[in-house]
Amino acid sequence: MGLGGLIVVLVALGAVLFWLLDRHENRRAAAGKPRHSWLRIILAAAALLLMLFAGGCAVLFLGSLWSSTGGQQYFDEFVVLIFAGPPFAVGLLVWWLAMRRAKLS
Repeated sequence: MGLGGLIVVLVALGAVLFWLLDRHENRRAAAGKPRHSWLRIILAAAALLLMLFAGGCAVLFLGSLWSSTGGQQYFDEFVVLIFAGPPFAVGLLVWWLAMRRAKLS
């Protein structure tokens, strides 16, 4: 699979996340509750993709690091967390800001 196939998979995964979030917002609207705009849903889907790949790759990397036995390694768990932690935290912040609801008084 080349770069084009990877882009198609990412766009398809983002579209599925958008569809799931939009379906949730449609159920809220049908219940008479306010719904988020499409821009917020797009930002939330993009943030979920960022968290999935940053956090998922870190978990896979850490899992292979912890299961390896012996030998000298060029990286440790702190290096993986330094590179995977900030993108995951930014994605979590964007998702939280996109999906939070204003308190109606």
